[in-house]
Amino acid sequence: MTLTLGLNFGTHDAAAAIVHNGTVVAAVEEERLNRIKNTKVFPEQAIRSCLDLAGAHPQDLDQAALFVDPKLHLLLAPSNLRYGTPASIGSLLSDLDKYRTRRRLPHMVRRSGLLPGHLPLLPVPHHRAHAASAYLTSPFDDAVVVTLDGRGEYETAAIYDGTGGRMTRRHHIVYPHSFGYLYSALTRYLGFRPQSDEYKVMGLAAYGGPQYFDRIRHLAWFDQRTGRLHLNLRYFDHHRRPSAQRNLFSPALVELLGPPRRPEDAITDRHRDIARALQHLLEQLVGSYLAFAQRLVPRRSLCLAGGVALNCVANATVIASGRFDRIFIQPAAGDAGTSIGAALATAASSVRRPLRHAFLGPSYDEETIRSALSGIPAYRYRVRHTAEPHREAARLLREEKVIGWFQDRMEFGPRALGARSILASPQHATTASRINAMIKQREAFRPFAPAVLAEHADDFFALPSAGALVYPYMLATGTVHQQQRDRLPAVVHVDGSARVQTVHRDTNPLLWNVIDAYHELSGLPVVLNTSFNGADEPIVCTPSDAVSTFLRCGLDALVAGPYVIEETTR
Repeated sequence: MTLTLGLNFGTHDAAAAIVHNGTVVAAVEEERLNRIKNTKVFPEQAIRSCLDLAGAHPQDLDQAALFVDPKLHLLLAPSNLRYGTPASIGSLLSDLDKYRTRRRLPHMVRRSGLLPGHLPLLPVPHHRAHAASAYLTSPFDDAVVVTLDGRGEYETAAIYDGTGGRMTRRHHIVYPHSFGYLYSALTRYLGFRPQSDEYKVMGLAAYGGPQYFDRIRHLAWFDQRTGRLHLNLRYFDHHRRPSAQRNLFSPALVELLGPPRRPEDAITDRHRDIARALQHLLEQLVGSYLAFAQRLVPRRSLCLAGGVALNCVANATVIASGRFDRIFIQPAAGDAGTSIGAALATAASSVRRPLRHAFLGPSYDEETIRSALSGIPAYRYRVRHTAEPHREAARLLREEKVIGWFQDRMEFGPRALGARSILASPQHATTASRINAMIKQREAFRPFAPAVLAEHADDFFALPSAGALVYPYMLATGTVHQQQRDRLPAVVHVDGSARVQTVHRDTNPLLWNVIDAYHELSGLPVVLNTSFNGADEPIVCTPSDAVSTFLRCGLDALVAGPYVIEETTR
């Protein structure tokens, strides 16, 4: 019986998790608490929250696990020199500095004073933490486990053989060749923030055509014999310049594709076409690597993790390939999820329990919610108590209101799955336009997700059975049946796809009840679901966060716990 704390910090998406006897009992991203999106800081608030959720004190912990092995960062410089020379010679000092930075992480844990000084602190290689986060929370005894991201210590992708709860690494790809850096470089080229806005490029890609396919294919290729990804490094600079100075793409890319877009520039057809070509190339490369992985580890079950595993369109291509019978993607597949993986990889337990849902964060009692509501101006809003918040929410949705939905334990990972969500009717395209323009204040091209009762999903969407474990976490797109598209215009993307969330009564009962009640009123078992946050802020965590965002963003109503908040009628 062990109680293990897992940590990710010093890189984007700082987080903490606690595993008790093989079960993930708590996982929280620090950004939800300190309100700094993608924060890198030591996750002190997340640790405290996880301990509270586990009903434990710091001295109750048996061990803590880090998402990275600082020693392995010594391999970054020789790997970069070997595969990136001669350009990478200029980044030698920067690569060594990364080792020195990582080496200080255990000292930061000790200096925090939050954890007992004698607590064992165990390093876990980054890609092993990613792999464990998916395989050790999956329902599979045997699986091929693949990790894809920007970079860990020096690895950028890896293949593991998962058998009987143990993982054996069979292959890896090393820096500077990287699926993640390929996509991040073009994300910056297109005027978005790398390691943050890749999902925007994915959404934009649906609007593009194939005009740039031939040019983009020069950026990278895959060797099926060796399993190596090759970036054409003349188009990149992540390997050649100190981190503070790099641009990710080089002048050669500008020669190939034309001038880069500045963040304030309008998005043109050229940008859309480049996004489409990039997405197409990524799907081809990922497909090739997974084919290689399956030859190396001949399994019909796949576990996938790493930041690239958050690309819903690529995931849909993997699911549709028919290569795998069952696929599992850990809902926090990015770096936040390595806190879970590190804890699981070091927990001294033979017990392994699959993850049934992602509601692993804090919840708040009625008194705390009521206290937060006290700041709502009475002249403008009325606050009511209800015994059936799901029916009140369904009524508001039927009235075409856009509502904040704040209930129970917060989700872990980048998707709002029904605890901290903005919900709306999917029946009018103008609803999506209003949410993008006024409430979320985001780009008009970005789509919204349909949350559908699982038992009705096949009536509206083409969802291959291999993705049954993926769709509940909103991690893959599906095609909307042609005859249903006119009924769901607010959640159908320009290419006829949708990032589907299947909602099951046993694992997501609160959201299931809302959709079921809405189904009774409207005849539709589908609602629009997007994250409860404003522009460039993390998803809300506390009742106070929910009230603040509700008042600022122009939502029509808020259903928080047993309370309904609506504008007063005049």
